[in-house]
Amino acid sequence: MKTDRRDFIKISAISALAVLTMFGFSSYDVIGRRLAQQVILKEAPVEPVEGLKFVKTFCGMCVALCGIQIGVDGNNRPRVVFPIREHPQRGLCGRSASSLWLWRNALRLKKPMVRVGEKGEAKFREVDWDTALNSIASKLKEVVDKYGYKAIAIAFHDVWSYYMPLFSYLLGTPNTVSVLGTCAGSGIVARMHTLGVGPPFAVDPDYENSSFLLLVGRALSPASMGAVHRAMTNEKLDIVIVDPRMPELAFGNVKWISIIPGTDSAFALSIIHVLLEEGLYDANFLKKYSNAPFLVKPDGKPLTEADIIEGGDSKKYLVFDAKDKKLKDHREALDPDLWYIGEVTLKDGTKIEVKTALNLLKDRASRYKPEEAEKITGVKASDIRWVARKLALKNGVVDDLWWTAKNGNDYNDVRAFIIINTLLGNIDKPGGLCFQESTKLPSIITVKTVEGKKVAETVYGARMPEELFGDVTKLRVDKAKYPLTPSTSDALLDAILEEKPYPIKALFTIGTSMIMRDMNTKKVTDALKKLELLVVIDVLPIDDTNYADYILPDTIFLERDEITFTKWSLHAVVQRQSKVVDPPEGFDARDALWVIFEIVRRAFPERAKALGWDDRYADYKIYKEEFLPKIEEAVISKLAAAWNIDKEKLKKALEEEGYYVLKKKEYYVTPYKTALGTPSGKVEIYSLAALANGLDPLPDYIPPPYAKPKAQDEFYFISGKAPLTSVHASLMEPMKFIGDRSVWMNPKDAERLGIRSGDVVELESIDTGVKARAKVKVTKRVREGVLFVYSNMWGWMSKLLPEDHFAKEGVNPNWLNKGYVTPIVGGGSCNCSVRVRKL
Repeated sequence: MKTDRRDFIKISAISALAVLTMFGFSSYDVIGRRLAQQVILKEAPVEPVEGLKFVKTFCGMCVALCGIQIGVDGNNRPRVVFPIREHPQRGLCGRSASSLWLWRNALRLKKPMVRVGEKGEAKFREVDWDTALNSIASKLKEVVDKYGYKAIAIAFHDVWSYYMPLFSYLLGTPNTVSVLGTCAGSGIVARMHTLGVGPPFAVDPDYENSSFLLLVGRALSPASMGAVHRAMTNEKLDIVIVDPRMPELAFGNVKWISIIPGTDSAFALSIIHVLLEEGLYDANFLKKYSNAPFLVKPDGKPLTEADIIEGGDSKKYLVFDAKDKKLKDHREALDPDLWYIGEVTLKDGTKIEVKTALNLLKDRASRYKPEEAEKITGVKASDIRWVARKLALKNGVVDDLWWTAKNGNDYNDVRAFIIINTLLGNIDKPGGLCFQESTKLPSIITVKTVEGKKVAETVYGARMPEELFGDVTKLRVDKAKYPLTPSTSDALLDAILEEKPYPIKALFTIGTSMIMRDMNTKKVTDALKKLELLVVIDVLPIDDTNYADYILPDTIFLERDEITFTKWSLHAVVQRQSKVVDPPEGFDARDALWVIFEIVRRAFPERAKALGWDDRYADYKIYKEEFLPKIEEAVISKLAAAWNIDKEKLKKALEEEGYYVLKKKEYYVTPYKTALGTPSGKVEIYSLAALANGLDPLPDYIPPPYAKPKAQDEFYFISGKAPLTSVHASLMEPMKFIGDRSVWMNPKDAERLGIRSGDVVELESIDTGVKARAKVKVTKRVREGVLFVYSNMWGWMSKLLPEDHFAKEGVNPNWLNKGYVTPIVGGGSCNCSVRVRKL
């Protein structure tokens, strides 16, 4: 299916109406008309709106942190949101719009609460802050006295993530664990194993200069609005999306190719086969900047100097130099042979056959010739060849994904996508897959040696001596089970339920819902019930509050200041989140940063003092007036020093413009002038890090871990994200009207089963037998044999919500999935298969 640019105006108009609904404005309102103009005509000027004062900040409703400006009226109420036009990561989507509703929402948590009923009953009474914090501190001391500091854990996602290392030292625990296992975890490991960098924003397609973009299981709109804008304004860009469902298409020249869920690796390997078979690869790039010419022994290990001569260097990886017909260190060869196969003599006299890594990749990809891949993926062989040739002829780029917790085999997907870019030689070039320029943002806390002793030093100058580290240097619970994981919150549940590798007894959840996000809902609830202490720090009554001992109201991004880097921009950009408003009257919300410090001050005063906390900061006003400015001043000072720029100039730009570009993207740097963080220092199509950890050094297609649909009433059940996707935004009133709580079904499947849009069906997990109910929407935007639902939004179970709240409708797909976690890597699998019965 293809969308042309004429359709862009229609789709954008619909988007504008949706956003107007979010704001509560009619299209006849003067503010509403200007907002609609801004949404539809992307370059329309943002003129001052009479009666509103605008504050430039960045949105905190999701991980993208897009640049926005908030219009505040004379009564100090946030009224409208516009993008910051010049911002490298300009933003405006349903999530940022919903923040206006979140600020003074009837559901928003107002005061601290303590549990008065049994866990799961959600019976609480309001208390003052001193009572709540003193009680939590007392229980925390009991846990530490009995089990040690490592028995404390924090589960988080995006909110307050900069401060998590500080929280770790404050509480003396290694266990600050993000929910990345159901987000970007597998992709982070895949990037590390091929490019030597981890986070999704560390490398990204150069959207504004690309001519052909391939998105496999990826849509731009669910996160980075800056990426959407850069792609949308690139008139020469053609886009192909390969996905079981048709994502939101907000701009033209897009072709949608549907694929069977969980087969992305087979599709990518088939692309690789065509590129190699037809010679559509950049041989010069592969020779110089990848480990494609590395020689590999029959045991799968790379041939090194240590294999050939006594006392040789095991880090000197050998290639065959076609120039002088000799084995050489890859860094010294003049013309590494990409296709060498030959016999070498080892130092003990043994003769073995070696092949280049590229030969091994070709062998692997040959299993997935387009005709064979079509049988696995459902994508026509002709389409596979067309995409491969288009990538080569237009110097195209394959997106390396963001969300990679779908089918349990996503680690292989991302490696294969990066290898395609490597074969094309389209790494760190205009229009290619490029490395982000570092902002050199200082860490909140760093371990260093001072006068022969280890200390943990904060960015603002406080020092904690090593004797107060507690258990912070112990192995984190998820790392014990999944050694390569950047973070897997599911392992926290194992530590709670099985007490392995050691027990977790106290848990803080900050700005995230484990029930909504983890891939095994029952396991989460069982674990939360077992905890001796559960403290939920949030702004809304998330599902986890059902099992909380204490609920503490956090501030929202509109109410606080913070400095960070701009994530989805190739430039080095620092940005400031400026406080727009105070919490509404009657809402006694406090920053989670203040909360954690105050709990520690009451439980372990020596720890708080060592990290710069004065007793006077117990007064929230003094904390805001003295402690927070101290952190900001330190961050700005260190940034200014790192870049050798005037501190006052930087500070002024951040306050007035909301961002500052420290350095524009410089192409042809990594790996051309700077080595990568891989073992070889090059792009690794044959991953030495994977090999060292017992994983396949080459990507392969591994069928998903869940049951495959077989009967007429069985379907793949997949989930995905959209510009409205947010745990917190989903509770806002406009979502009642514009949020899609249905399960999508293809018209042919609906006709076969006698189902119409609006019918209620029962979904039964084939793997677990768990059942759920949902309404069906019949649409061509999903492949035959596949059902789709939006993730992290619906099927709320919080007993603090009204019984008839619309967010309780629909399905949380994590109720039904198998709960599979990829061994070693730690990435989750959120998709599954279900039986469908019409009710």
